[in-house]
Amino acid sequence: MALITMELNSECLTRGTTIHVILPENGEGRKNKDGKYPVLWLLHGATDNHTMWQRFSSIERYLKKAGIAAVLPSVDNSFYTNIDAGRYLDYVTEELPQLCQKLFPISADPKDNFVAGMSMGGYGTMKMGFTYPEKYAALGIFSSASFIDLGVGMIPGGIRVPLNFVRVLVFGEIELDKAHGTEHDLMLLAKQASESGKPLPKIFAVCGTADGTITTEKKNIKYLQELDNPYDCLFMESCGFHDFDFWDQWLPVFLQWLPIQA
Repeated sequence: MALITMELNSECLTRGTTIHVILPENGEGRKNKDGKYPVLWLLHGATDNHTMWQRFSSIERYLKKAGIAAVLPSVDNSFYTNIDAGRYLDYVTEELPQLCQKLFPISADPKDNFVAGMSMGGYGTMKMGFTYPEKYAALGIFSSASFIDLGVGMIPGGIRVPLNFVRVLVFGEIELDKAHGTEHDLMLLAKQASESGKPLPKIFAVCGTADGTITTEKKNIKYLQELDNPYDCLFMESCGFHDFDFWDQWLPVFLQWLPIQA
């Protein structure tokens, strides 16, 4: 696999940023009929960046076995949302795919595009997939849920704790349950997508039994499965915490599950 680190200037973010691109090489990979590779958009968590999956998992080895490419963006602590600091959702769903599809042999066909992420990246996965369900064939949700349901109280110490500060920066200085019915409400976005008549992505969700998000993640998946036009969901759980020891175990399982057409 080839590992490419690219510095680019984003109009959506109004500044420079960095991505990792992992590509099959030397005849490896599963190209589609147009000679393009299926691609996984792999998202990082809060307080992390584009290097985390590369540093703390065996992502390159797993991608080599799967025969697909991956793009790992860096989005600060944005929750993959359009905020005053930058149009992060537009960046990862429009600007970055258009750029990468021009520069690299990755497919633009929705059947060949997948999104996955852990923690905040799982939120971003759902944000992308429920806002634009027609763009992706499958979503991978690792230890994540709709954070407006988890509440600030999930992390002790109040607003000065980094993750609480991040959530307030994005969602505003309101009680998170008041974000229901807004653009931050993932279950509302999921319902709107299910009623839109657009094709819905398949969903793979996993969480550790010792992870604080598991109850809310289960609740969210159950909701998605019980909509009038339900999502095709697979939820898995096993012993584990909110860390890469757990996520690295499940990443190859997710890649094996993906509905790769090539």
